[in-house]
Amino acid sequence: MMCKKNKNSRGATFSSRTATEPEKLENRVAECLDAKGITAVTAGISGGADSVAMLLLLKKCGIRIQAVHCNFHLRGDESERDRDFVKALCHRVGIRLTVVDFDVKAYMEANRVSVEMACRELRYAEFRRIMRENRSDRIAVAHNADDNAETVLLNLMRGAGVAGLRGISQDSGEIIRPLLGVTRDEILLYLESKDETYVTDSTNMSSDFRRNFLRNEVIPLLETRWPGARKSICHTASIMGQEKKMLDWTERLLSDNDDRILTFEAIRKCPDSRWIINRFISRFGGTPSQSGEIAASLETVPFQSGKQWSVPQGRIVLERDRLEFSIRNNDSPSASCEEFDTDCDTLGLALHSPLSELWTSLPPDRITFRNPETGDRIKPLGMTGSVAVSKVMKDARLSQIQKEDVMVALDTDTGEIIWIDGLKRSRLALVAPDTPRCYRYIRAGGSRQKAL
Repeated sequence: MMCKKNKNSRGATFSSRTATEPEKLENRVAECLDAKGITAVTAGISGGADSVAMLLLLKKCGIRIQAVHCNFHLRGDESERDRDFVKALCHRVGIRLTVVDFDVKAYMEANRVSVEMACRELRYAEFRRIMRENRSDRIAVAHNADDNAETVLLNLMRGAGVAGLRGISQDSGEIIRPLLGVTRDEILLYLESKDETYVTDSTNMSSDFRRNFLRNEVIPLLETRWPGARKSICHTASIMGQEKKMLDWTERLLSDNDDRILTFEAIRKCPDSRWIINRFISRFGGTPSQSGEIAASLETVPFQSGKQWSVPQGRIVLERDRLEFSIRNNDSPSASCEEFDTDCDTLGLALHSPLSELWTSLPPDRITFRNPETGDRIKPLGMTGSVAVSKVMKDARLSQIQKEDVMVALDTDTGEIIWIDGLKRSRLALVAPDTPRCYRYIRAGGSRQKAL
């Protein structure tokens, strides 16, 4: 029976019949590259099973490949064997190859790093250089699912958080790992199906290196008690990757605003409102139980604007459209004073002064500066009668925190409020032509309110 042939986006053909295991692997790699729009790679090839399989799979995808083999000259004749094997392989399959030689010991001495770190830094620096020269889309390396499990365990032993427990990234934007979801056993079966050989690094059998210790001793021991331990570890890494994306999204969301503010809009966008509230208040020492209380308050209709929660660094205040962190300010407000002779110039300055300045005939011993108190009223300039200071603040749409920070000026002889910093001026105690002296007061630290 004839099998119908189809083409993927790269023009490679595959059968409409049930795919074989090698074909499934080839399709997975092709889909990984297609999803990223990758058409050219600089591929690191050691000659081991993983890199040989990756090279063949990349070749099958029909993309442009520049292979790179790094010779660290650490294993004597074995290093030369690996180099010759990779040369022969690339020549046979028709892939361009660059061989790079390194003096690892000199680099270790100059930079005071371990042999593992030296080899890593040297090879990736060279990969990046060659990638730029060849205008490749990515550096391709052959890390697989087993490597990922080992990395998670290594990071766990270092006490890593979510970022470390997510393991290896499949695509960093610079480096792609098309085999990351493929186990080492699947790779060996693929090479066997293609009748391909590979070289083995004898140092991999030694458990002196931490990764080899995990690979050769720890993970096999775990598998005896928990079959499929590698798969479970990789699944956990995948979950941690999703968690890291959520954390990154949250940090971007929070950084888009004042870091002391969490808007209700941001809370609504988050799939888990309590999670983002906890993330916000924990920055200031808030607790999960407080997060629950805040979330419950937001669900109350109507919710109580102005409600507060004390946290070690200050307080969290529930405003009309946001949560806001504030450091409690117990200092009494104050103002600086300048004295002037009353003349045409000062009259003009007083007449056109902004509401952040108080021009008055009252000397410093006649004025008290303080925060608003219940029952305070002001007789606004240009109006008859009086209005509550609380209404002025409400009309200005001040938050609870802003209201608490408002400064007023009180005529100590009459008890009249003559100025609300940045908001209102009274028609009392104005500068007049017959006033021999006048005074300008400005809040210490500058006005903190918006003018109406």
